Amino acid sequence: MGRMKGDGRGAAKAANLAFWLAGAALLLLALRMGEGWAHRHFLPAWAYGWDTQMRILLALRLIVAAAGLVVLFLLRPWLVRAFRAGMGRQALFTLLTSALAVVAALAVTEGVLRTKTWRSVQERWDQEPVRTREPLYGWGFLPNHAGTVRLDGRTIHYATGPYGYRAPAAGAAVDLAKPTIVFAGESLVFGYGLDWPDTIPAQVQAITGTQTANIAVNAQAIDQTYLRVRAELPRFSHPVAVIVPFMARTFDRNLDRDRPHLDAGLGWHPAEPPSFRLVELARRVTRYRSTDSIAQGIAMTRASIARIFALARARGARPLLLVPQFLPESEREREVRRDVLDSAHIPYLLVPVPAEERSPTHGHPDPRGARRIAEAVAAALRA
Repeated sequence: MGRMKGDGRGAAKAANLAFWLAGAALLLLALRMGEGWAHRHFLPAWAYGWDTQMRILLALRLIVAAAGLVVLFLLRPWLVRAFRAGMGRQALFTLLTSALAVVAALAVTEGVLRTKTWRSVQERWDQEPVRTREPLYGWGFLPNHAGTVRLDGRTIHYATGPYGYRAPAAGAAVDLAKPTIVFAGESLVFGYGLDWPDTIPAQVQAITGTQTANIAVNAQAIDQTYLRVRAELPRFSHPVAVIVPFMARTFDRNLDRDRPHLDAGLGWHPAEPPSFRLVELARRVTRYRSTDSIAQGIAMTRASIARIFALARARGARPLLLVPQFLPESEREREVRRDVLDSAHIPYLLVPVPAEERSPTHGHPDPRGARRIAEAVAAALRA
């Protein structure tokens, strides 16, 4: 009997130490998840500001810290008492079955997610402007199409021409033989929430008198933009300039791998659905990225921009990297711009856009903001 009591005390000490270490590790992790850690693993998001991201991180820290406190002050004393009472095996069995139940629930959720076709976060096929699949870079726009959508209480008209470029009317084609300023990129350049005359390319055309072509496609990352420029630029006989945007708030999408994408050496890869879909969904909510993923994204972004510049110059066109600066700008956004562009000495046109000149619902420039950007682009081209 004495030996059993001794064994119980020894097991209680071992359980006490193990749970002390586990609880302390969780508390230490919560402590380390501060702003410095956030700057290494989180990127600005288009959907919500950096302050909101920090609130999400705070909630995560509180959850981790609460888990540590539960381990230290609830599970640890309960397990120690169970071992001292000679019921350690039963207690361990209870913990094991509870853990298995959680794992089983996660496995079932993962299995349900795998019954659905995985889509990139940007793959949206059932809304205007209507997209179509492109095997090389993921998606483009349906050619010769017109549609409307309600945004900010207004009806917005979208239309595309023969090659899926945005156009003033369905089927309207760019004159490929004329000198042309080619605009590529994503929704800001495309003119999300704007009628054709208010878009940046249309306003630049009105200011300069030079034809513009809007080949931008909503939600594309910089590698997709490069691939589209490479595919479309040869159509134009006399490109005058090639203009592409960079925004810290959309840099995160350059790191996505669940769509056709390029690596840091600009090698092409097909879409790679995540190994664990539940983990990827959690990452999308928190916007967490590994330091290695961010470093590779920076390298790929720089290489794509350099290649776009080279393609433009090879055709005798001026390359211009447009960087809208959404005010007020967070320190994290400035850091991303410095890390990606400034540290590599990449030239760009910085255009401050105040909050009152952007949509309060989706964040894109309104007609005034687009006008501000168009005037800056026109002035840069004249210079």
